[in-house]
Amino acid sequence: MFIPLHAPELNSNYFRTMNINETGTGKIGPETGQPGKIPDRNLTSFHNERSFRQAIENSIPSGIAVIDEKGRQVFVNHSFCKMLGWEEDELIGKEPPYVYWPAEETKNIMNVFGQTLNNNAPIEGFDLVFRHKNGNNIPVNINISAFTQEDNQTFYLANVIDISERKKTEEELMKSKVLLMSSIESQKETIIFSTDQNYHYMYFNKAHWDSMKFAYGSDIKTGMSILDCITSESDRKVIRDSIDSALKGVSGSHIRTFGDVNLAYYESFFNPIIDENKIVIGCTVLARNITDRINAEKAVRESEIKLREIINQINDTILVFDEQGKIIIWNRGAEMMCGLKAEEVLNKSIIDVQVQLTPPPDNNREVIEKVINGIIKFELPERLNQIIESEILVPGSGKRRNIQSMIFPIRLEGENLFCTVIRDTTEIRRYEKELLRVSAEKDKFYSIVAQYLYTPFNVFNNFSRLMAEELDNLPIREIQKMTDMMSKSATNLYGILDNLLQWTRMNQGKIPFDPQKLNFRKIGLDAASILKPHLDSKNIKINHTGDEEVYVSADSFMLKTILRNLISYAINNVGNDGQIDIKARKSDSIVTVSVCFSGPDLASSHLTRLFDISQIDSASGSAEEKGSTLGLLLCKEFVGKHGGKIWAENGNGKGDEFKFTLPVFV
Repeated sequence: MFIPLHAPELNSNYFRTMNINETGTGKIGPETGQPGKIPDRNLTSFHNERSFRQAIENSIPSGIAVIDEKGRQVFVNHSFCKMLGWEEDELIGKEPPYVYWPAEETKNIMNVFGQTLNNNAPIEGFDLVFRHKNGNNIPVNINISAFTQEDNQTFYLANVIDISERKKTEEELMKSKVLLMSSIESQKETIIFSTDQNYHYMYFNKAHWDSMKFAYGSDIKTGMSILDCITSESDRKVIRDSIDSALKGVSGSHIRTFGDVNLAYYESFFNPIIDENKIVIGCTVLARNITDRINAEKAVRESEIKLREIINQINDTILVFDEQGKIIIWNRGAEMMCGLKAEEVLNKSIIDVQVQLTPPPDNNREVIEKVINGIIKFELPERLNQIIESEILVPGSGKRRNIQSMIFPIRLEGENLFCTVIRDTTEIRRYEKELLRVSAEKDKFYSIVAQYLYTPFNVFNNFSRLMAEELDNLPIREIQKMTDMMSKSATNLYGILDNLLQWTRMNQGKIPFDPQKLNFRKIGLDAASILKPHLDSKNIKINHTGDEEVYVSADSFMLKTILRNLISYAINNVGNDGQIDIKARKSDSIVTVSVCFSGPDLASSHLTRLFDISQIDSASGSAEEKGSTLGLLLCKEFVGKHGGKIWAENGNGKGDEFKFTLPVFV
C-alpha cells in the first residue's frame, strides 16, 4: 500500500523499540519502565546491530511498509518489494497516490487510511487490491498501526499479506455452493433423486421429474416407487440392480446411451445413504448428461490424431523430450533427416541419440550429457529459443548434414517438455557457396570484359582521332588501311559487347528457354553462314559430317550462339587455308557435337582453362582471341541450360576439338 522513501531521521531502527499501546499508537524513548522503553541496555545494543535488524526485516514473510505524517513512504522490507515487483529505491520517498495503487482503488484505499487515523480500523484488517509492477492486480489484507518515535514524530506501519490464494479459495467455495444449490434446485442437465430401501422416492429435483415425464410419461411424487414409474423392463432392471448394490453399501456408476437417432450419453452415480448409526437407509442418485463431454473427448482424440499427422507431414525434424530426457515425439521429418525410425528412438534417452548423431570429435558423451542436463534444469538459458548452427552425422551412411536447430520449453500439465525443431540447411549451404562462386565469377567476368574492351576501343579511338586531325595529309592507301583496322576493331568490339549482353541476360534469367525439335545440320549451316566473311578472308572451309538426320531438343537461339562462338574461336586459331569439321553423333539419349579445327595444337593445360572463368588470363591473346574467349563462357552457360556438358580435347597433332552434348529429341 505504501511506497518507501529513505528518511535520515528514521533509519528503520524503530523495530528495536516500538511498543503499540491499546489505542494503536506507541511511544519510543530512553527511560526505563515507561511504555515503549527497553530497560536492558545490553539488549538494546544487541538490537542495534544492523545485521540483526536486517535479518528480522527480511525474514518476515508479510510485506512491511511505513509512511510518515506527510504520507511519504519511508521504509519497505524485502517481502513487500518482492510481493509487488518494485525495487526499494523505486518506492522510498514517494507520496500518495503510490504507484502500486490501482486508479480505481485509490478512493477505497484513502477511506481505509481515514478509518485508521480515526481508530476505526477493524481487528481483522482491510481487504484491498494492489497492483503489481507488471500490471496484474493482487488482493491483499492490511493491518495498519501508528507509532511515535522519541522525537514525537508519528509513523504508520502497514502489515501487508498477499491473500490471492485465500480469494481463490473463497471464490471456489462460492462457486461450489452456487453449483450445488442450482444442481439440487433447478439445473436441467443434472438429475438428482434419492430412494429408501423399498425404492420409494424420498427426494427428487425438477430435472428428474422432467426426465421421467419425458421418458415414461410418469408424474412422479414423493413416496412413489421408482420401479413402478419406469415402463421399460431393461431400464427398470438396470436401476434396480444399481440401487440394490448401493443399499448393500457399495457405490457404483455407469454410462448409458439413450436414443436411436441423436445419441445422448448419461453418467449415473449410485451411493448409499448412511445414518448416524452407520446403517444404510437408502440410495442417492446423481445423473448427468455427458454427451457434450463424450463428443469433446472424441474431438480431442481426433485433434490429437490430426495434430500428429500434421507434425508427421512436416519435413523439418520435430522431436520432444521430457524432464527425464526421454524422447516422446519423433516425426517423419526426423526419420528422413536423421535416418532413425521412430520405434528406434521413442522412450530412449535424448543423450544417447545426440551422441549417435553428433559427428566426431564433438560426440563426447560427458559434454553432451552436461549440456542436455543443463537445458532440462534451465541452467543454460542461452541454449533455449536460440537458432544454433551445427552438423549431424547420418548413421550408416557417413553423410554429414548442415542443420539449424532451436529448442524451447513447453509447460504442459505441470511438467516441462522440451521441443526441438531442426531444419536441414545442407542445400542452403551449398546454394550459398554456389552463390559466392557465381558472384566471384561475375566480378571476374566484368573485370575481364572491361580489359578486353580497352584494346578495340583504344584502336578505334586512336585511328579516328588521327584521321580527324591528319585526313588531308594522309594518302588514300593509309586511310584505307586505317579504316580496315577500325572496321576490324568495331567488329571485335561488337562481338565482345554482344557476348557480354547475352551472358548478362542469361544470368538475369531474361533469355527465354524454349527447347524444340531441331535438325542439327540445318542449324549448323545457319550458324556458319553468318561467319562466311571471316571464313572467306582466311580461305577456311567448314565440313558438316556425321549423321544426316540428327534431331536434338534445344533452344534455336542458344544452339546457334553456341556453334557461332565455337566456330569463331576455331577461325582465330586456324591458319589460312585451314579446315573446320562439325559433326554430330547420336546415342540412346544424347547427341555429342564436336567442332574440330586444324592448326597448331594448343596445350592441354590451356584447353582445360577455356571454360573456367577463374582461369582466364585477361592480359593474354589478341583482341579476336579475347572476344572469342568470352564467347566460350557463354557457350558453357547455354550448354548447361540444356543439361549438357562442354569440354575441349587435344588432337595430338591432328588439331584441337570442342565437344558438347545435347538431349536427343524423343
